[in-house]
Amino acid sequence: MLAAIIAVAAVILDQITKIIAVANLEYLGASASFIPGFMRFQRYHNDGGAWSMFGGGGWKWFFLIAISTLAIGAIVFILVKYYKRHTLLTVSLAMILGGAVGNMIDRFRLGYVIDFLHTEFIKFPTFNVADCFITVGTILLAVYIIFYETKAEQQAKAQKAALEAAAQGVECQAEEVNKETTENE
Repeated sequence: MLAAIIAVAAVILDQITKIIAVANLEYLGASASFIPGFMRFQRYHNDGGAWSMFGGGGWKWFFLIAISTLAIGAIVFILVKYYKRHTLLTVSLAMILGGAVGNMIDRFRLGYVIDFLHTEFIKFPTFNVADCFITVGTILLAVYIIFYETKAEQQAKAQKAALEAAAQGVECQAEEVNKETTENE
């Protein structure tokens, strides 16, 4: 449930900010200062992937759609399979999922992704809110893998072993009851 809330919120926030950006920056390349010397709003159409890689349409567009679809499917699979593993894993994957879906909506709807956040203090590609979710989610996922994955894996194995032991105990008790019932008859 937490994953769904985060992913849906990311998609909604991303799409709303893109609508606002397009409405206020009517033409491609239009810009407006947001925080002078730090960030500005600048409308850009990204027909590629991250940092405009694989841009240009054609087979590259289909490649991006295929990779994005596989990534979204893998994230959903992992979220479903490991939803009780650790909250940080859930949050990080949900953020990545929401960002990926937000950008995928643009690719299907428009054929490109709307980017509008442009840093002035450092030379960096223009990006959007979905990219922020993907980036923060990836950083959180790295933190999870580095600091928590081994502990979470050990806990999962211990829980599985405990469940198996409990199941065997129930089976043994059932066998004993069956023996006693058979002997009494």
